[in-house]
Amino acid sequence: MNAAGASLASTGFPSTTQDTFALVVSGVPPTSSCTFFQGTVAGASAVFGDGLRCTAGSVRRLKAVSASGGQAVYPRPGDSLITVQGSIPSGGATREYQVAYRNSAVFCTTSTFNISNGLLVTWAH
Repeated sequence: MNAAGASLASTGFPSTTQDTFALVVSGVPPTSSCTFFQGTVAGASAVFGDGLRCTAGSVRRLKAVSASGGQAVYPRPGDSLITVQGSIPSGGATREYQVAYRNSAVFCTTSTFNISNGLLVTWAH
């Protein structure tokens, strides 16, 4: 586990017509439960567990995934694409992504969960 918290990154291309986009979170506890979510507004930080939630607006839970070896990926084979699960408009949009994860280690608060960094993504048509 990363003492600085989890790191959210992406792979693929965020396109509403050729969606190959995936979210990858690393630095979570080895078998932690990770919930991927998106918001329509970025930068509205609020304390959330041991971290700051910077997704706001219309927030949508995308998928809960069990980490393996301190990493989790969404979508996995068989999952809905992010364009579908996140209801991305066909003309494109900008969305903020984060991952909340179970973490019982004591950091700044007594919370048993934490949150990754935010990732701002512009979806192309």
